[in-house]
Amino acid sequence: MSIGNEVGGEPPLEKAVEDLEHALSDEQLADALGTKAKREVADALHEIEEAERVTVHVIHVDEVEKASFQESIHKMLDQVWAKSYDELHIAREADDIFQTDSKPPKSLMSYLGLTLKQAKEQRVIEDYRFGIVSKTGGA
Repeated sequence: MSIGNEVGGEPPLEKAVEDLEHALSDEQLADALGTKAKREVADALHEIEEAERVTVHVIHVDEVEKASFQESIHKMLDQVWAKSYDELHIAREADDIFQTDSKPPKSLMSYLGLTLKQAKEQRVIEDYRFGIVSKTGGA
């Protein structure tokens, strides 16, 4: 015995249960596709981030210490300068100057708010080679 009107020969409750099962199956498929899409987006973002990294070379002229490290082109010169001390294992002195490692060196003290990308685009720097020198010594 069926309750209510039958739709297409099928009782309404059974039809509703079938529709619900189908919808749940579709929802699980959508969740799986959503998870896959999220993973693909995360992978693409990681690829972009890696493509926007450069190798920074830094030398502390007075100590003749050198280091190289990977850095995002979106980091400001001030941040690169600070990380350089960590990579060189040298303490920062109050009178230190961050500069290009070119001949002749160019002080970057007025450009510390620029990112590596901006500094390169504005031709403040030619490459990602830097030097640290104390005002009282070095080159």
